[in-house]
Amino acid sequence: VRIEQLYPLPIQQIKAVLKKYANASEIIWLQEEPENMGAWSYMLRTMQDISLKLIARPESASPATGSHDMHEKEQQQLVRAAFENVMV
Repeated sequence: VRIEQLYPLPIQQIKAVLKKYANASEIIWLQEEPENMGAWSYMLRTMQDISLKLIARPESASPATGSHDMHEKEQQQLVRAAFENVMV
């Protein structure tokens, strides 16, 4: 499920969608930005009654690594982590 609108966050719509996945063992918030950037902290504050697991780049002072090769490596790690958490 992809959330396109962060503000105002359509919490009731999100909860309705999540009900369709009642058997899910966990809900993952995946973001390309480092953990201390992006929407993660906002989601923690606004979705307090929903337990979220984070997949993101490590905390950083910069949103980009400055190296294309490192960026690609991190990107592959994010995608792999997302799919490893999916139960088939």
